[in-house]
Amino acid sequence: MIPITKPSLDNSDYKHIKKVLKSKILTDGYFQQKTEILLKKSIKSKFVALTHSCTAALEISAILINLKRNDEVIMPSYGFVSVANAVVLRGAKPIFADINPFTLNISYDDIQKKITKRTKAIYVIHYAGNSCEIEKISRLAKKNKIYLVEDSAHAFLAKSKNRFLGTIGDIGVFSFHETKNLVAGQGGCISINNTSLLKRANSILDKGTDRKKFIKNFKNKIIKSNNKKFYSWVDIGSEYRASELASALLYSQILKAKNIQKKRKYLWNKFYKCILDLKTEKFFLIKPLAKSTSAYHLFVLIFKNSKLSHKFKSKMQKSNIAATFHYVPLHKSKMGKKFSNSKLPVTENIYDRIVRLPLFPDMTKKEANKIMKNIKEFNYE
Repeated sequence: MIPITKPSLDNSDYKHIKKVLKSKILTDGYFQQKTEILLKKSIKSKFVALTHSCTAALEISAILINLKRNDEVIMPSYGFVSVANAVVLRGAKPIFADINPFTLNISYDDIQKKITKRTKAIYVIHYAGNSCEIEKISRLAKKNKIYLVEDSAHAFLAKSKNRFLGTIGDIGVFSFHETKNLVAGQGGCISINNTSLLKRANSILDKGTDRKKFIKNFKNKIIKSNNKKFYSWVDIGSEYRASELASALLYSQILKAKNIQKKRKYLWNKFYKCILDLKTEKFFLIKPLAKSTSAYHLFVLIFKNSKLSHKFKSKMQKSNIAATFHYVPLHKSKMGKKFSNSKLPVTENIYDRIVRLPLFPDMTKKEANKIMKNIKEFNYE
């Protein structure tokens, strides 16, 4: 089976991991610090902290903006559950918004309709590594004095105009899960772009303590005996930081990021040309907005109807090519119904017409040709 995704790993990754094991420093070490500096430089952020997952980064974002009971948070229903969980865990209420049928990103018009006096934040997702209408949404959030959080789990190194996604809103979060463009095994990071939110960040990341003020040398994790003060509990928080092994793997991946992204872009464009040449009415490929740069995270087709999408998935899987759905709308889920009885016509109409296909940098020419051959065959059936 040609998988949906596959991490790009080589000897350089093993070399960095071996360095961690040899050091016997497995937390808060050399690579955590070096990788945070590299990430900060890569996306031109004011502050970056590595986390053990993007889910953790989302939870931190909800604490930082002080979400509480009766607050409302607008988010796309078509998205991963971690966004909703981060909000619900603080006692706030998710307000599900519809999506653009051509990009699968949150609808600017629907956000406008759903802002109330209780709206505390907007969480957007840059689906498939393509920017949502982030510039317009940012202006809307500022006008209404609402926090804007960018879920850029799919979109590391993607841009809107000349700005990196994840650095435009008050907070941005990223994923380096095994399924993402760059991998840490399981990892993520938070980019804090609103300087007024920086004060609490390290305490929340360090289980609610001010440990960072006292222990700065990763080689000698001890407070000097003549020190009159010690770190203590100062805020709420949890074990959110990434391990050294995850940090080392990610460090290695970032050094290769340009090459990995170049390969992904080449493959995506190859598939795009194949579909464009078909001039088909059965399906279309979602693509980035004008004046934006994609991360080329996903290869996603939207079919004319659900019958066609199911038939296509069956054909591809029988040919040993992974083809699968993506999100079940949050507002239609068992938990989602506890918070919302919204009607979101675009989301409800489109989610089971969506099919993801394989896209990964180490895909062989033979594998790419096999995928395109099967797409063509299906179109002419």
